[in-house]
Amino acid sequence: MFNVLMVYFLIVFIYLIIEYRKDQKNFTVKMLIAFFCPFIGLIILYFMFHHIKNEERSIPDGLIKKGEEQTEILRMVDVEKETSIVPMKDALLLNDHQTKRKMLLDILKNDTFHHIGILQSALENDDTETSHYAATAIQDIKGKLQNSIRQLEYQIEKQPDDVDVLISFSQVIKQYLNTGYLDERTKKQYSYRYSQILGKVIEAVPQEKKYYIEKINCDLQLGELETAEKYSQLFLKFCANEEEAYFMAMKLYYSLKNQMKFKEVLQMLRDSSVRLSPQGLNKIRFWLHGDTNGY
Repeated sequence: MFNVLMVYFLIVFIYLIIEYRKDQKNFTVKMLIAFFCPFIGLIILYFMFHHIKNEERSIPDGLIKKGEEQTEILRMVDVEKETSIVPMKDALLLNDHQTKRKMLLDILKNDTFHHIGILQSALENDDTETSHYAATAIQDIKGKLQNSIRQLEYQIEKQPDDVDVLISFSQVIKQYLNTGYLDERTKKQYSYRYSQILGKVIEAVPQEKKYYIEKINCDLQLGELETAEKYSQLFLKFCANEEEAYFMAMKLYYSLKNQMKFKEVLQMLRDSSVRLSPQGLNKIRFWLHGDTNGY
């Protein structure tokens, strides 16, 4: 009997070596069954794992095709590109030079007008080629905007009261100013032109609050405080139900260091029927109690 067991264990040993070389999966289970179930262990192993292998080999074609289709779909999706949530400005700082250049070239293939902030960041990048791409793109944008300005100026000469043309002109000038890196003289020249056009737009559509906000901010930057106050009063007159009208007046009087007028506007807002937004409430708390959530 002892000799028979020795022969069995020798066969098991050879079998396990072969199985280990073929596939290490489930090797421990195989070894335990073979050694602790003499004679019938090999039979159990044969039926257990031979059956599993046959099942793996007999996977329906339909399922294999589905697996291939899913792999193809994943291959088509640029996982790295789609899952990237790092803001572009940060990415331009963190990535290697080759990746920066590729990212910037991808941006340049699209609408560069909407990526002017990224281009401005790239302009200061330590990689000279990246900054060169950005500088070229910004110059191209400026050239296109200057052409648009000339065309719109010509249209305004022909149709000085056309509101759509005036609005388009104001937007183009704003974009030109936002390109940055303008010399002070050019910036001031276009800022005054922007303010002038906004004044005409407000005359045509006095209920549109966004143009008041743009004009008052522009006049404050230019130091045209009397003009800013004039349009602030018009803003309160025509948009009395808008919280921004009060906050722009408060901003103006804060800049003028006119405490009495500032408090008057604040009280007007508190007495009005204006429903404040959460941001508006934070600003009120700031002005009343010095809460740091205001502006």
